Amino acid sequence: MAKKKLKIWLSATSLSENDLGHLDAILSKNYQIIYSNERIVKAANNFDLEKHLEELKKCDLFLGLINPKLEKLNINVDNIYLEEIKTAMALNMPYWYSVHRDVTFTRNLLNDVFLNAKNKIQSKNKYFFDVRTLDIYKEILNQKPTDIGYHAPNVFYRLDDLINKFENTIFYQAIKEKLKLMVASTVYGFEDQLSKIVNDINNKNFNVLNSFYGSIKVNPQLSNIENCVQAAQETDWFMGIVRPYYGTGNINSKNITFEEIKTAIGDNKPRWFFIHRDVTFAADIIDQIVVNKNEKDLDIRNELNYNRFIDQKAIDLYNHVIKHYETDLELRNGNWAQEFFETSEALIYIQSQFLDFNFINNLLNTDENGR
Repeated sequence: MAKKKLKIWLSATSLSENDLGHLDAILSKNYQIIYSNERIVKAANNFDLEKHLEELKKCDLFLGLINPKLEKLNINVDNIYLEEIKTAMALNMPYWYSVHRDVTFTRNLLNDVFLNAKNKIQSKNKYFFDVRTLDIYKEILNQKPTDIGYHAPNVFYRLDDLINKFENTIFYQAIKEKLKLMVASTVYGFEDQLSKIVNDINNKNFNVLNSFYGSIKVNPQLSNIENCVQAAQETDWFMGIVRPYYGTGNINSKNITFEEIKTAIGDNKPRWFFIHRDVTFAADIIDQIVVNKNEKDLDIRNELNYNRFIDQKAIDLYNHVIKHYETDLELRNGNWAQEFFETSEALIYIQSQFLDFNFINNLLNTDENGR
């Protein structure tokens, strides 16, 4: 006699048929998936919240995915996904969540930005994201495709993504002459990756100019910015990496990486720019944030306008899952939300939780931690 499958309640703010198929392939052997949105759509005008949650209570496990946009379900419930996880928590039902990077990023950005005395947006935590990087991004976007030396900017997220982008550019074509190629980037928190990038390009018969690498000629009588700008003027080709971190190389109102980039553009150098996805997404979302003018009034928070990129309800759901209302972070438990950018990353997390059926069974049937 076949064993009875455990029931997993799947609460996903949005999910494609393809993603649902991947989940089914992972879970269907040992589990019966109860897909929340599917039940809602089938109920149509007969949807009843109380009955819906009663079905949830019959499940053994809860799996949630928070994507930036919520499916339009046409029900008279403000945030059905929030109601579902509240119910699961009240039942002490084991639950797991995976959340898209855009949700975590926007949530942190909302908490991070403020207006200075001149009503200009600034960042409290410049190590997470510095809004000044948007000035660099705008400078790059101001180029015209007809400009001499122009190449369309490339967007990347992780280092392997950045390396793959290199492989689709002229950098990896055979070069007979050892040209000078300047690599301009902030360094802090990027040292190992930058070393990898410089070494890879150096192996392609380029003479790499990079301050971190130590290959820029330094005139002791000049400032750091002047030395770097001279290197940008000297190079044959130019590569700029724009990350969420603005960098510490600032003299008065000038930033070294920014000045290098402006020099390359102004001198019409053959140039390639690689923009971190957090920067491009922030450029889309920043104008949708209504910033609290009174930073000291904690009851007045920054607000997110309705927009095509992300729903506030997804952020509200994420806040509840990570238990942001519990002020003592060290005492929180059950607040793990695994971040993903590509759906494949979320699937890795889900596989890690559910493929070990003994782990799940121990969670449900003992007081042990499942291991």
